[in-house]
Formats: sequence, C-alpha cells, structure tokens
Amino acid sequence: MLCVVPLLRGLRQRYPHAYIALMSSPVSHDVMLGNPYVDHVIKYDKRDFLAGALLRLGKFLSFIRALRKEKFEIAIVPSTVSTSTTSDLFAYLCGASYRLGTGEINGVKNRSGFFFNFPVTLTWEGAGHRHQTLRNLDTAHALWLSVTDLSLTIKLSREEVDEANAFVAGAQMKPGAFISFHPGAGKPPNRWPALRFAELANRLAQEGGFGTMVTSGPMDNEPVSTMKSNLAHTYQVVEGKNIRQVAAILSLARCVITNDTGIMHVAAAVGTPVLSLFGPTDPEQWAPIGTKHRYIVGRDGVTDSISVEEVVVVAKEMLR
Repeated sequence: MLCVVPLLRGLRQRYPHAYIALMSSPVSHDVMLGNPYVDHVIKYDKRDFLAGALLRLGKFLSFIRALRKEKFEIAIVPSTVSTSTTSDLFAYLCGASYRLGTGEINGVKNRSGFFFNFPVTLTWEGAGHRHQTLRNLDTAHALWLSVTDLSLTIKLSREEVDEANAFVAGAQMKPGAFISFHPGAGKPPNRWPALRFAELANRLAQEGGFGTMVTSGPMDNEPVSTMKSNLAHTYQVVEGKNIRQVAAILSLARCVITNDTGIMHVAAAVGTPVLSLFGPTDPEQWAPIGTKHRYIVGRDGVTDSISVEEVVVVAKEMLR
C-alpha cells in the first residue's frame, strides 16, 4: 500500500482541487490515515459483510450505496504483482464514469478486466527491475502524471510523535541516538538469522554507543526471542503497539536495519534511513528509494549469505 503513495502524489499534483479517496483493507487503513494526498481513506473489511460463509446482503448494499453517493468520476485500480477481482469489482460498483485498471500483465489476461472501460496493458518483461512505485504509476499513464518524487509518506500527528518521545525516554534512550532492528519477516526466506542481528547490535552498541530498539510483529516471536537472548547490553522491544505508534518510534531512530518486510517501508515513509537485507526478493523493485537508504542482497538470492561484517561496514557508513 505504501508503494502507491507516489501515484497518489501524482494525482494530487495533476488535480490539486480534486476529491481523492483511497479504499484500503484493514491491514493498510491506519498507515494511510492523514496522508497529505488523500481526502478520505475508506476501510473495506470483508468480515463486515459475511456471516460465516453467507453474504450479509443488506450491509453490502449499504456500503455500495455510500460509495455511489460520492459520485466518483475516475476509479483507478493499480496492480503490480497480481490483480484483485474484489478491487476491480468495486471500481465498477462505485459508479465511476472512467475506470482504469489492469486488462493484462505480461501477456496474462486479467479475468476481471472487463470491469474497466479503460483497461491497461502492462508489460514489464523487458524491465524486470522496474520499481513497484513506478509499476503503480504505470496503471495511470493515460492521465499523464508527472512524478519525480518517488518517496513514501506516513503523516504523523504531533500527539503521536510526543507519545513516541515519551516511550523512547522511558527506555533511557534519546532520539537520534538509537538504532532500531527488525529481525522478523512474514516470509522465512526473507529473514536474516536472528543471531546475526544480535551480533550486529552488540557491535554497534559497543563501538558506536548506540542504543538498541527491537521491533516485533505478530509473527516475530521466534526471531525476536533469539535476538533478545543474545544481546549483551540493555535494549527495548517495541511490541503490542499499533502500526502508527511503531512508525512514530521509528521516526526517532538514527537508522533502521531490517529484513525485507513491511517495517522496511514504514521506516522509509517516516524519513528514517533504512538499511534493508534482501534474499530472494529483487531489491531494485522493493527497496526504499532515496540516497539516505541502502540495501545488501545475499549471494544467489540467499539472505543467510550476508555476513555480519558486511552489514557493519554499510551501517557505519550510514551512521557517519
């Protein structure tokens, strides 16, 4: 979802006075609240419309009626990795006069592409490393958007930053004087060994005097537990907080060192330098864009092949 921010930025620049709404799943809804390029974030939670395996038709129709009251003129459904029948359907049901979305990706027809009256043919076979932010923009090429800033954005409130400052102070750390580590990832092949994260944190704490913050998501118990057991200094774990609270804490870090996972994008979106560790995924497509960010990719697409020393060298360059 965060990789769609440059598309939203381009729409706002092209149509500065337009009303722009973004439909999002619950997972991504909170992270897009307050986005400066969007007037309204619409949460779509399919669980609201299901009673077991049955559709709660009344609730679903009420949701559609509310969408149609907005009188949208244009609906855009960007696709990069795959298409979504649900998203394509809503582009049609919202009543927009102009519906742009994927008709075909790399020669594969989109089975729900008939919902669009302006289907787009996307071909990246000769540009396999094209970044995901650019792929999102490709869907809307007919609108002639001019976007040079491909950075991501999460807009934090003053209250959220104040709360984060209080959390950091409670951990006996100072803004800009700690490094945040994220040893987890939803996909196991994307995980750099937690023991190496611990060794890395120990080195940077001892040699640079930096505090250690560790972020933990719902599926990260195992790597976080391993890292904690091997840290030789005091540390603070960020857990049980919502994504905006985590984002606010990351905004105060000197640097974030993370696997290729969602936290990588969140940290970049709050403006913190990110050092990301890649394995099977293409960093040229997914790594944060910008001169402040760096990435290291494992040999032969294997994350485990990255040594601690490699990460220490790049991290110290960034910290300087």
